[in-house]
Amino acid sequence: MFAKYIDVGPHAINYLHTGPSTLPDVVPPLDAGRLLVMLHGAGGTAALWRPQLEHFARRHSAIALDFPGHGRSSGVSGLPTVMDYADLLVAFSRRVSLRPFVAVGRSLGAAVALTLALEHRECLHGLVVVATGAWFEIDEVVLHSTNEVVSGRRGQQFTAEAFSPTTTAEIMRRAWAEQVKTDPRVLHGDLLACRRFDVRRRLRDIRVPTLVVAGADDRVVPVAAAEDLAAGIRGAELAVVPDAGQMVALEQAEKVNRLIEQFLERLP
Repeated sequence: MFAKYIDVGPHAINYLHTGPSTLPDVVPPLDAGRLLVMLHGAGGTAALWRPQLEHFARRHSAIALDFPGHGRSSGVSGLPTVMDYADLLVAFSRRVSLRPFVAVGRSLGAAVALTLALEHRECLHGLVVVATGAWFEIDEVVLHSTNEVVSGRRGQQFTAEAFSPTTTAEIMRRAWAEQVKTDPRVLHGDLLACRRFDVRRRLRDIRVPTLVVAGADDRVVPVAAAEDLAAGIRGAELAVVPDAGQMVALEQAEKVNRLIEQFLERLP
């Protein structure tokens, strides 16, 4: 897996990509099979998609980016709204000259993908939205906790809430290792952006093939929210993955990869 930087407006965006490496100023070729663009969740990083990048490199092209302020991209703050993240993604896709792609997003990244389907349908060939609903119910207790971290009144929290009770400690440590690469202020801002996101009244306007993936043990976004999302989008498919929580793509990578692969095969 290779990494590159590209300037998108005032941001230096780090991204991982499949295929051969290229010189620093040369966009890598992404012309094999389908093109997938993978979008991380709140406070996350592109590296959380490594199991998917490695899998789809065999037959397809895939790319995963760190949003501003996340991972190895520039800045110590994220963007204030989901729409701002969607606009950034459109600008990124133009800078990298991406053909229409399948957006694969988790949580915040899924909200960005849904927004893209509503505002920039021409960019998309399909949607895979993971661990999300059409809106987010962000508890005030969670926001208070992240604000306490931002204020320096408590250290970063490493909890198992985002995982299934069956998930191994090794997988949880992999997720936590990525968590510390993003400033806590960014996570807090992302949660505020998620709280303002709500497309429940616009789901019927989404007209791209869509796969909704949920973890059966998700305690952050319950399966019922994923069911409502899938029911609201014309022709959307729903897959509920056992023994997985909010981090389903990491917890059950092989199962999620297989679901996405089958979805790609059904695309026109």
